[in-house]
Amino acid sequence: MEQTQHDLSKAQVFMDKLGLVIEEATLERVSATMPVEGNTQPDGFLHGGATMSLIESVASLAGALHAGWPAKVVMGQLQTCNFLSTATEGHVRGTATPVHIGRSSHVWDVQVVAVETGKKVAAGRVTLAVRERRLDSRQD
Repeated sequence: MEQTQHDLSKAQVFMDKLGLVIEEATLERVSATMPVEGNTQPDGFLHGGATMSLIESVASLAGALHAGWPAKVVMGQLQTCNFLSTATEGHVRGTATPVHIGRSSHVWDVQVVAVETGKKVAAGRVTLAVRERRLDSRQD
């Protein structure tokens, strides 16, 4: 099967590298889990970049659902994260909920918790730009 620019499998490649598994995807919330193993820094703690990737992935999926993908596209403009604790094993879950759903931008809060213990690991916020898809597929 030939892949097009609208093929979700392209996004799935990155999510597969992280081990992300989408658990829920509705207009009210999107959640996904990610294993700690394979996503750690040299000292064995959950890597901050992997945590940020989880945060942006669930927020972007949530934004795409609201925006009406593939006719409209969403792209990250700003991402912030407070690392509250860490994890060394098990899985973490990122859950995105809307703060603001506008015509040209969205803001999503994402809470990351350790699945096995319920311990809060991180709190993130993602601002997304919402744009009409261009025919040439390039976005500014």
